[in-house]
Amino acid sequence: MARRALTRPGPVFNTEYQNYLVSEIEYRDGLTFKKGERIEANGPDQTELVLISPNGTKYKVEVDDSGNLSATATV
Repeated sequence: MARRALTRPGPVFNTEYQNYLVSEIEYRDGLTFKKGERIEANGPDQTELVLISPNGTKYKVEVDDSGNLSATATV
């Protein structure tokens, strides 16, 4: 996801802007992982787990029905 800048506030307090700001912050906060949070990937939404090695190679990590892990180089 590309980063977006928040709209700058006007010179006068504006309730609509405050509501926009709170809504935008809550939305963006929901896009991040939190410490201790459980992360589920490869579910119905097709989320993938991709790890990047020290040399920059990207690997897609998958698990089969027996719990075996595999990593496949990806772009």
